Amino acid sequence: MANKIIGTIKYSKAARLSKPNDKNSQKKVYAVAQSEETVNLDLLAKHMTEHGSPFTEGTISGVLKDSVVHIIELMCQGKRLELGDLGTFFTTLKCDGADSSDEFTTSLIKAVVPHIAFNKSVWGSMRDKVDFELVPTRELQAQARKKMTQDNDEAIGGTGSSGSGTGGNNGGQADPGDVTP
Repeated sequence: MANKIIGTIKYSKAARLSKPNDKNSQKKVYAVAQSEETVNLDLLAKHMTEHGSPFTEGTISGVLKDSVVHIIELMCQGKRLELGDLGTFFTTLKCDGADSSDEFTTSLIKAVVPHIAFNKSVWGSMRDKVDFELVPTRELQAQARKKMTQDNDEAIGGTGSSGSGTGGNNGGQADPGDVTP
C-alpha cells in the first residue's frame, strides 16, 4: 500500500560549506526547511480535537501542559522517558574534562542538555509522507514584506521609510529559486 501524503514541507535553497568545520571546503546548495508558524500546546490541542480526538480541547491541553512539567521533572531525575512512536527523551551533560578521575568535580559540568531521539521506525519514513514546495528564504521574505509595507505607506500618504527598498529586478518580490550564500 502506498504511503499517504500528510503534508507539504516548504523549503528554500542555500549555499553552504560541504564540510561545515572546513572553511576551505566546497560550497554546495542544500535544502533548508522553512516554517511559517509555530504551534503551541493550545493549538496542538485544538488541532487534535478538530481531527477526531474523542477528548475535549481543554482536556487535551491540560494533559499536554501537565506532561511537560512531568517530563522535565523525570529527565532532571536522570530518567529516560519513552513516549511510544514519538521517541525517547533523555539528557546528556556538557562539561570540561579533568586530567584524572580524582581531579574531576561537578563544577566541571557546565550544562544539562535535553534531547529527543525520535523513533526511527516512524520518523525515518517521513520522506515518503510529504510533498515539497520551494519558497523564498526567510531573508527574502522579510525583504519583500518590508518593501510591501513601504509601498503601502507611500500609497496611503504615510511617510514610510526612505530609500529605494530591497527588491531586485522583480519589484521586491523574492524569487523562490534565489540561493542565499
